Amino acid sequence: MSIRRLLGVAFLFLAISMFIEQMWWVGGICLLIGIGMTAKWRKKKHIW
Repeated sequence: MSIRRLLGVAFLFLAISMFIEQMWWVGGICLLIGIGMTAKWRKKKHIW
């Protein structure tokens, strides 16, 4: 597991907890960052 993927997963968990707390805008931002980090990790396997 790379650091970037670990951060992506952490952001996804943070997003879920924010949605539970009903902080939709924070959850949305965290969700986008998390998806972006995990998606980038998949595309550039040779770098990470």
